[in-house]
Amino acid sequence: MKTRSLTPWPAAAALALAGAAVLGAGLPPEQRAGGVTYVTGGVAADESAAFKQARADYPLTVQLVERAGAHNAYTANSRVKLVDTASGVVVLDAQADGPFMLVRLPSGNYRVEATLNGRTVQTKTVTVSSTGHTQVDLVFPQGTD
Repeated sequence: MKTRSLTPWPAAAALALAGAAVLGAGLPPEQRAGGVTYVTGGVAADESAAFKQARADYPLTVQLVERAGAHNAYTANSRVKLVDTASGVVVLDAQADGPFMLVRLPSGNYRVEATLNGRTVQTKTVTVSSTGHTQVDLVFPQGTD
């Protein structure tokens, strides 16, 4: 009986395909609202990892969690609103499809408002610069979801 071993090329191809399967979960498509571009999601572990890796490429990251005992748990289906504090104009009003929202927007000061189940609002003010990255974490009280 003859045995065969993999030649280097097929072995490398198999490893590349396996790696592609692991890394295959990227970000969902970007969406546009006025002059703001954003992407939202991150519920599944592989998608969450993609969001964490990509956040440095966006001026603003909004992370949404709910208190769960001594820990925080990711949440989805929050309504996120970004208001330019200088003009009072709402620049983004969108549904978050997961715990992350990565946003491309002009530098400035913004009020970030998030509502979960239409009843609990979390608000923070952030400064977004033309260089760098800003992250805002909004934590809903336990039992909001």
